[in-house]
Amino acid sequence: MHYATVCFVIFFMYISVCEVQSQYDYEYEDNVPKNCTTSESITGGTVEYSNGGAAGSLLIYHCSAGFEPYPISQKVCSSDGEWKPKVSRVKCEETNDYGDYEETQKNCTLEVSIKGGSVSYSNKGLEGSVLTYHCKAGHYPFPATQRVCDRDGEWSAMRLLNGQKILKAVCKEILCPAQLQLDNGQFWPRRQWFKIGEKQTFSCHEGFVLTGSAERNCTQWGGWTGTTPVCDNQSEDCKNPGTPPGALRSGERFRIGDKVHYLCQSGLDMLGPSERHCLDSKEWSGAEPRCYAQYTYDQPDAVAQALGGSLTAVMDVSHPDFKKQEQALGRTIRVAEGRLNVFILLDTSASISPESFHLAKNATIQLVQKLDSYEVTMRFGIISYASEAKEIVSITNDLSQDVHYVMRKLHEFSDKSHGNKRGTNLHDALNKVYEELALLRENKRSHFNETQNVIIIATDGYSNMGPSPINILPKIRNLFGYKSSVDHTKEELLDVYVFAVGQQVNKQELRSIASVKKDERHVFVLKDYRQLGLVFNQMISDSAVTKCGVAQEEQDKSETPYTSKPWHVDILWGPRTCRGSILTKSMVLTAAHCLIKVDSDESVSKASAEDITVQHGNGRVKAMELILHPRFDLKGLKDKNVKEFYDYDIALIRLSDITISKNARPICLPCTSSSNRALRMAPDSTCDQHKNMLLHLDETPAQFIRQGTHRSDTRIHIGAKRGSCIEEARSTIPEHSTASLSEVITDRFMCTGGTEKNRVQLTCKGDSGGPLFLRKRMRYFQVAVVSWGTKQICDSQTDVKEWPQDARDFHISVFPLMPWLKQHLHEELEFLP
Repeated sequence: MHYATVCFVIFFMYISVCEVQSQYDYEYEDNVPKNCTTSESITGGTVEYSNGGAAGSLLIYHCSAGFEPYPISQKVCSSDGEWKPKVSRVKCEETNDYGDYEETQKNCTLEVSIKGGSVSYSNKGLEGSVLTYHCKAGHYPFPATQRVCDRDGEWSAMRLLNGQKILKAVCKEILCPAQLQLDNGQFWPRRQWFKIGEKQTFSCHEGFVLTGSAERNCTQWGGWTGTTPVCDNQSEDCKNPGTPPGALRSGERFRIGDKVHYLCQSGLDMLGPSERHCLDSKEWSGAEPRCYAQYTYDQPDAVAQALGGSLTAVMDVSHPDFKKQEQALGRTIRVAEGRLNVFILLDTSASISPESFHLAKNATIQLVQKLDSYEVTMRFGIISYASEAKEIVSITNDLSQDVHYVMRKLHEFSDKSHGNKRGTNLHDALNKVYEELALLRENKRSHFNETQNVIIIATDGYSNMGPSPINILPKIRNLFGYKSSVDHTKEELLDVYVFAVGQQVNKQELRSIASVKKDERHVFVLKDYRQLGLVFNQMISDSAVTKCGVAQEEQDKSETPYTSKPWHVDILWGPRTCRGSILTKSMVLTAAHCLIKVDSDESVSKASAEDITVQHGNGRVKAMELILHPRFDLKGLKDKNVKEFYDYDIALIRLSDITISKNARPICLPCTSSSNRALRMAPDSTCDQHKNMLLHLDETPAQFIRQGTHRSDTRIHIGAKRGSCIEEARSTIPEHSTASLSEVITDRFMCTGGTEKNRVQLTCKGDSGGPLFLRKRMRYFQVAVVSWGTKQICDSQTDVKEWPQDARDFHISVFPLMPWLKQHLHEELEFLP
């Protein structure tokens, strides 16, 4: 035991010396282009130089008749004095020129097995097919999850970390690495590994307080519930940084300037910084490191929360409103206007199957859509990389601000674009980013020093071509005036995020590429590209994002039912239930008729505020004030024999503040400044322009919340289509009534319903007061309040099989009632002039 401890200390001394030697500042100046060497060679052939190795010259390989250069025929001298692409060995191979003869395709066997599991194959074992091992829940394939069929008809070899070749895969039990170290405390049981469902408990010695979890359970994905336990008495500048499961820590002093080192136990890879410093702010640099086994992956919801919170900090710093409020939000504000450059680097190397590429591309499209909903001016740079990097979208192109152009270019891009050059050259991709940023810095109109920059890298493997990608990052940082550092928190204009996808990833290299920022995670490990899509779907719904009209597009089973409709509320008055929508943290919009009742003598009475409860995504709250539109009069056409009249059917309910989160947040109200930003319209836009933007079709697709549970599709009939839509309501007017159709259905009503070609869903009893809304730029805008329908087709429990095409729903439009809304909401919402 003592010997092991001594070795551990010596090991850290070695690491410390090595890392101190590598911590130097990088200074880059505009250098004269360097010449490349003229000492290149090819096995079995000769080399020709077009211009003596000067920058831009060609290196051409020649072979004798019947032979050809492999794997490349020429290189180009780059300005930094390196021949590219960088290939270590070129040789002359015999030319396969046999006329019409075609070599028989060698397929890989489909008879591979795994002990304790099953095997699946893509593309029937042809060259490039992927073999995937599957194990039952709680187990993982060892030593590899997938293998690729090579051109010789052999599945790629499986090797251990020490290089030993393994012939047979097996399913092994997933285990969780244990807590090995707890300063000033004790833990039980004391062992290295735990099975799924087992737990470990923690307590502190007298005088020390436990933060984190007192008990943690081993989960089926090889991680622990809860957070790292720490025993601390707050006697030093920085708090005890703790030690994550599976790791040991050296460094017992926590004064400003002190540092601690972490080492994962054998067989585990470290994600996050292996070294942390106690900063002048009395906080630790970077985020807590994590020790991952081969089978350990981050869960998409946890990644979405971490990534969304970090990106929200970036967005909020970029947002002009925060400049006015002078709030730091964890980062120093230097941005005069909301500006953001987003670089997305996609791995398109040979190890990426067509299916994975398709999933990665779709995830990227989804991410672009999600990010575009933030209220900042945004440019996108999309780069695909294999043996060399190819720009899908250049960030210097003015169209990179147009999300439709960006998505079109992504849709058009094929995984075949790189041809046979399918190595992995991440350095070349990051160099493209550097070149693009350098151009932007030279362009005075680009506001370079006022623009946030985010680099997102998705990869499934090792860089096997070109220089180390780590080498290019100091050059990128130097463009902003940043020096190399163990902590990048002060790099306010640059964030580098890395997604390691799959089992075969170089976690050490990727950890070195990602930004290291205080209390933020920038590197994540995901099981496959399908989970990458889940992350991007959930990311924008993080609780930190409080802007209007933001919702999760798909309902995740692990989430509450409110995440896809966070503005939705139920209005409870005794046994009666209506619906409503959150406009601000203290105001809900609903229908006026939800707050009245007709007594037996046909008189109308209004509810009192204390009778009304509002149920929202975070709980319940009592009403403080009920504000019905003064011109709402249910008996307004009584003299014309119309029993109920719903013009001006709109009301506000004032509440004590709702806690805004992913489960409860406002929908966007048109004609307000927040909606203007969400629509990306000019600052001097008008309410009419908002209306025309949102309702520009005669049949506008829209949605409402049916039965209080889910979004339902409908169509708003306006312009030339409105007349025929409201005509279906004529049958609801009594024969002996003297009221005209236009008196009952005033211009303040929107009409929705289906047609013979387009059947749509209809509101049910109890849906009144809810919002009629539509989506623009991934944000949701309320255009009307659900009021009444011509037919009662369903209630809160009915399952309707077929919807009638002649039924109509009517909703009070918010546009003609905007002056009344402004009168009561102007202190909480900024309205357009």
